[in-house]
Amino acid sequence: MRQLTDPARPPDPGSPDEPARRREFVQTLAQARRLGRQVEGVDAIYAIDDEEDAFRLMLEIAQEVGWERQGWKIAATNPALQRKLRTQGPVCGATFRRFHQQAPAVLRRDELLDPVIECEFFFTLGTSLPARAAAYAEDEVAQAIAAVHAGIEVAECRYPRKALPAAWYVYADGFASGRYIQGPELSGWRVRLDQGVDVTLRRNGQWLGQGSSHDVMGHPMRSVHWLVNRLRAAQVPLRAGDVVSSGSCNILAAARAGDRYTAEFDGVGTVVLDVV
Repeated sequence: MRQLTDPARPPDPGSPDEPARRREFVQTLAQARRLGRQVEGVDAIYAIDDEEDAFRLMLEIAQEVGWERQGWKIAATNPALQRKLRTQGPVCGATFRRFHQQAPAVLRRDELLDPVIECEFFFTLGTSLPARAAAYAEDEVAQAIAAVHAGIEVAECRYPRKALPAAWYVYADGFASGRYIQGPELSGWRVRLDQGVDVTLRRNGQWLGQGSSHDVMGHPMRSVHWLVNRLRAAQVPLRAGDVVSSGSCNILAAARAGDRYTAEFDGVGTVVLDVV
């Protein structure tokens, strides 16, 4: 783990070397992601001004990493999770193709960074949604969805859990963008999600947590609609084939080596992940 020096010296936002500090921050986080490492003391490199700055840094870092993007993740989609994650509303991060796979899946614990299991819904776009001046209506976004699958996100953070910086720095890191395990498809997804889908997470067969699609902004489609317009405002398009991870069904569980995690989506099927 890289330990950055001089953590007591805050960067001066108005200093002439601010662009260089920003560049160093972007390179530090991009390198940490490429190497699968965690870093500390990043707030000594660059002072993030506000949430918009954190969002823009997230986009810059995703580009700097140089990997093919698969889509986007959403987090903090209800008040309880917003309090836990220290946000004022939903947030998002880029995801990468190399970290998307089909269930059943096996992941090595020693390759993961403080991993957290979350049960989510994966929305795959069949039609691109280009950036434009006018906001997208929810029905427009729904019509662009080709399929919805049950899934597990294994969230990872480039900062150690024992030394998390302010939430804006976590946002810049993609808000724990990690690994994505795609499970069964929801047939008639609009009706199913309107009705609500209960979700149970088990570890080695033992109950670990329970949630519902209703925990995701009341309806997961609302979180996807939020994301589309958040990106639109930043002139970032969504492409056909992009996968959007909806946000957690109120289940967060630390992943341990030697355990099997089974996410049971009522009336849909299961998603199985072994952590070895």
